[in-house]
Amino acid sequence: MRTALFLSGCTHLNQSSFDRLDAGMNIEEVEGILGKPSNCDEDFGRLSCIWNSGEREVKVDYVQGKIVVFSAEGLQ
Repeated sequence: MRTALFLSGCTHLNQSSFDRLDAGMNIEEVEGILGKPSNCDEDFGRLSCIWNSGEREVKVDYVQGKIVVFSAEGLQ
């Protein structure tokens, strides 16, 4: 049980990581900060990716492989 609690506590979804994101970053740079996304969808040339862990969530939208919009909920 301790291992499960330890692993669930390991995440890059925190305010410090989110603060490192910036418009214009490419997908590889974002994944270097947040890790692989939980889910991505592409629609009309816009790639939208979500990273989530429990109540924490980061959303990043890319156009032509670069961040255009990003937001977060539940970060500490």
